[in-house]
Amino acid sequence: MAEIKIEKKKPIWPWVLVGLIILAVILYFVIADNEDDDDFSEEENTEQVATPMETDDEDDFETATWEEDNLSGDESVSKYLTHIGDQEKMGIDHEYSSEALIYLINALENRAEEANINTQVEIQELKNNVRDIKENPDSLTHANTINDVGTKIVDLMEKMQNEKFPDISQDVQEVRMALQNIEPSTPTLDQKDAVNSFYKEAGDVLEKMKMS
Repeated sequence: MAEIKIEKKKPIWPWVLVGLIILAVILYFVIADNEDDDDFSEEENTEQVATPMETDDEDDFETATWEEDNLSGDESVSKYLTHIGDQEKMGIDHEYSSEALIYLINALENRAEEANINTQVEIQELKNNVRDIKENPDSLTHANTINDVGTKIVDLMEKMQNEKFPDISQDVQEVRMALQNIEPSTPTLDQKDAVNSFYKEAGDVLEKMKMS
């Protein structure tokens, strides 16, 4: 009788072990890759947060403030004229107008001091008005704020003109007429020419308010 050979089945656990090892290797590289991505994202976010700290643009931008350094009248007028000379600022935000008013009031105050004209009450009232504008920028959405403050500025110019500058009466009236061309109910950005005309005429008067 022939002998029947029975082949023993090869154990499958070595293949299972190999499969587990391969799976472990794959998982290792997947997890390592994700950790690298997370590290990169954290570095990128850190750089993005740090970027504004490294920017010097704000340090280069001069913000109008009430003068405390005893500038001369000519120096104050020069700062005002330089500011209103950059009319493109009005197209960016309303900060242009509020700062123009600060420079204008500073220049008027210094001109009055040089001419020995008492304008303390009027200047203080104007400063209070402009502080309200600075604290509430939306108030310049409509030109009525500029119109109200501008009227007080022209009244002060007229007072100074009557006391010490009789030859520039017509110039002061031209400032008043320019102010009247500003529509109180219209946004300033929709009437840039009218607003800038007022600032320019005021600058012309400041230049002429010079003691000989």
